[in-house]
Amino acid sequence: MVKLKFTTITPLHISSGEDLGYGLDYIISYNMFCKIDFLKLSQKLAGKNIFDFKKNYSIKEIVNIIKGNESLFEKEDYSYRIKILNGFRELVNNPRAEGQKFVKEFINSNDRFYIPASSVKGALLTILGYQSLGIDPNNPIIHDKFVFRDSDFIPYDKFSVMLTTNRPPRTSLICLEKDIDFEMLVMKIGKLNLKDLKNKLKSYSKNQIEFAKEKIVKFKSQNNIPKGADIFYEALENIANVSLNDDEYLINLGFGGGSWFKVNEGIIPKFNSRSPRRRGQKEEAHTSVSFKMNNLINHIGWCKFKIED
Repeated sequence: MVKLKFTTITPLHISSGEDLGYGLDYIISYNMFCKIDFLKLSQKLAGKNIFDFKKNYSIKEIVNIIKGNESLFEKEDYSYRIKILNGFRELVNNPRAEGQKFVKEFINSNDRFYIPASSVKGALLTILGYQSLGIDPNNPIIHDKFVFRDSDFIPYDKFSVMLTTNRPPRTSLICLEKDIDFEMLVMKIGKLNLKDLKNKLKSYSKNQIEFAKEKIVKFKSQNNIPKGADIFYEALENIANVSLNDDEYLINLGFGGGSWFKVNEGIIPKFNSRSPRRRGQKEEAHTSVSFKMNNLINHIGWCKFKIED
């Protein structure tokens, strides 16, 4: 058995694939982001004859009913409540920001957050350059199987809704905060070679950061007005300067790290440009989102971790 012990050094988001809408999936109450429990909400509104289940409502009508009766909701009427950071409150209160108030949900099981083994396994496969850690189809012996557990559930007070610093339109995410610990267990290591993994971990993230900086530097601002490239560059420098012990490694997990940290040997995939001026042209993927917290730019998704076997 192998234990992986992680500590987030920047916000971390692993998406469930769902976007939560203001006034329909969540409201702001008790100065917190509150995800609505639809069963309890329906019971409360129906019990007060506010909601008629025989009537067909539009989404806009449902949202107006929920917003108009927020004073009726109590703490137990929510699936969970988490903190709000990075200007998200101002965004929600801005009447000109309609259509920009969706929040990307963190992966969960019955509204309890956790880190899925699949996200970490995918990052390890990339770093190792392997296609699989499980059964070899040419040698399907059961003891060659790789078994990796999800993390335990992580308390709600370790999460916040954050608004990204860059990439207009800015994106709102539920994130596991900085300096939070979690553990994951590899019950059967399959084809995983720990010595090989440790050797590659020592160089992979460092090399990819330097490679990304080389690509980004030519797009930095030529005056004193910072732009997206400057934010990316500063965020990556902050990661490159993180102090690690000899038995600690860097890894980028989940959403927002960009393809820079999801590829082998510095090969960055190219996609069709979305810019009308570059229609039909290919562009390299970028390093995605970051946050400004305590006057420090934080590139998303970074953890340091130890391997105990």
